[in-house]
Amino acid sequence: MNRLTQKLAVRTLHNGSVATKGPTGRDLFNRMNSCICDNDPTGAWHNYQQLLYMRSTEQPHTNRTLFAQTPRPRDLPHSARPYIHDAHSRILRVLRIDTIHGYSRAHLDQLAQWAAQYVREAAADSHVLQASDVNSLLHVFAVQRNGTAADHVWQYATLTGVVTDVTNYNAYINACLRAQNYGRAFEVVREMRERGVQPSTWTQAYLIRLYGETGDLESARREFVRACRNSPWAGVTAGADTVRTKYWQDKTDDRGVYGLGIGTFNEMLGVLGRNGLMSEMRELFIRITGLPIEAINGELHGRIRSTGLRPNAHTFHELIHWHATYWDMDTAVNIVRLMSKCGVRPVPKTLKLLVTPQTAERDVETCAQIAILLREEYGVAVSQSVVRVIETAREKAEEMEEQIRSAEAQKPTFLQTLSDLTGLSSLSSSNAQPKDS
Repeated sequence: MNRLTQKLAVRTLHNGSVATKGPTGRDLFNRMNSCICDNDPTGAWHNYQQLLYMRSTEQPHTNRTLFAQTPRPRDLPHSARPYIHDAHSRILRVLRIDTIHGYSRAHLDQLAQWAAQYVREAAADSHVLQASDVNSLLHVFAVQRNGTAADHVWQYATLTGVVTDVTNYNAYINACLRAQNYGRAFEVVREMRERGVQPSTWTQAYLIRLYGETGDLESARREFVRACRNSPWAGVTAGADTVRTKYWQDKTDDRGVYGLGIGTFNEMLGVLGRNGLMSEMRELFIRITGLPIEAINGELHGRIRSTGLRPNAHTFHELIHWHATYWDMDTAVNIVRLMSKCGVRPVPKTLKLLVTPQTAERDVETCAQIAILLREEYGVAVSQSVVRVIETAREKAEEMEEQIRSAEAQKPTFLQTLSDLTGLSSLSSSNAQPKDS
């Protein structure tokens, strides 16, 4: 069949001489794109799977000869093969966890299952991932705390020749930290050093968290000093002496890392809170943000403007979380008020950091009053999880009070029984003594 005859056969098929059952590959691809635009991940994934199934049922391509009488499957209008690689690239948009609001554990498990299947299908088709695709997959497994799946993604990206940059390394280090695979995280840092990859402020932030979670407080402080070196806060020591060694120990130039980022600052606050250094945590917050010392004590009124590094919601959440953990609820509530005065609105997550099972079991009435305060003053919606925590703690408190009342009710009977036993023992001892002659 010559080229002209082949084009004529394809045109005949396109004009409908050969009827096809169900949607064509082009239809499924268009439907998948429509679902992605409509933020319908379930529909997009369903059409993606249908496209893969259609491709698997097609006849495999063989080398054509001069005596071949049929065109290739990719030349047919209803074939799925021309759209497979584009589908692999676009379906990753539904695997981005930051597009889902209020996700639960079921959402994470579903996304992780989809991501694992995607990696298998992409590997079977020899699909080369982009750097942004690697970050999307690593982010899903980081939120799910699945370190093994993150390792598989990184290995696949390395074997397929993906040009990894500092964002990929940061995403992989974050996945290792979420999965508590600290040894692998240090290995990735050493790999960055050997390759001479220029670090970023987020690299510094993850390294501070890595030192903090492994109990190396002094190394975390030294890393924070390095981050402050090229910033207006160069005099901040965070409890450590200023060092002049380069960030990567002279393996690469670190002049591209400028100043102190908000992520690095938040991670250092978390390290101090994890070690119970609450006063040092507050001093560092006041020093970096430039807020007056009276602000954190709730003594100032009206809008407050930061003269230093502007704090975000994560900054205030770190302060609230650790003060509530160490049962300094008054300071935690003052930080919520300061949060609102700085233009950061409290959200339901703020209330969840205050009302935890541990704080509710300690004083359920105080937690209930805090929930009412945030709802009335700041319009924070009280989630069902917070309601369940308060109800469970109240039931435990009532059960404990009932046990105390029961013990107090049995106390006179117990004392009477004890006195009776004491009297019987004294009587028996007197009877056992021999009479004097």
